[in-house]
Amino acid sequence: MTSRSVLRVLGALVAAAVLLAVLAFAWLRLAPRHVPSGQPPLSTLDERSLPAFRDAFNASKGEVRVLALLSPT
Repeated sequence: MTSRSVLRVLGALVAAAVLLAVLAFAWLRLAPRHVPSGQPPLSTLDERSLPAFRDAFNASKGEVRVLALLSPT
């Protein structure tokens, strides 16, 4: 192979990888989020929503409670 054809192949592979990364990012950010029926929707905790979450969590004192904290890092 000539160096020009190698560069074309590498360029195509890099372009495909970048396109795949952009599509994956867009899908993760824009895809609709659904939960099973009967389950409350997922929520994001911040300063405004924390008191309501704390009250709802403490109100279920006699039941099994599961708390999962997910971080993007």
